[in-house]
Amino acid sequence: MNSFLEGYKESKKVRDLIKQPVFKSKSISETYYYYDNHDLTFKITHVKSHERWSCSIKVNIKVCGKMKGLTWNSDVNGMSNINYSAGFRSAVSRNRKIRNHTEKEIKKYLRLFGVNSFNIEIGKITVTDSL
Repeated sequence: MNSFLEGYKESKKVRDLIKQPVFKSKSISETYYYYDNHDLTFKITHVKSHERWSCSIKVNIKVCGKMKGLTWNSDVNGMSNINYSAGFRSAVSRNRKIRNHTEKEIKKYLRLFGVNSFNIEIGKITVTDSL
């Protein structure tokens, strides 16, 4: 784990290689009431060591898109923009859903760099209109 973080900190090319790709997580059901409808686009913004566990890393991400919300202002699939805060119970519950939807793709990508998937935690989430 430490060799990955050292390479990330020392080499700008490695940082750019990790931060460059834009990922997409999409799951849209035909029914309006499906709980996990989402269409998210995200990218990695920063990787750092975990403050509590020395063998783990935290990954910060930037996200835009739509998710199943609790608002009347939703589209045909029952999804609302993640920037629209009234569409979700709270920012904490919205971010928890975002972590669940994006975690698989991030772990799969960082596995290519030799990082064990159980050592990865998603830290700060930045919600924007576009990447």
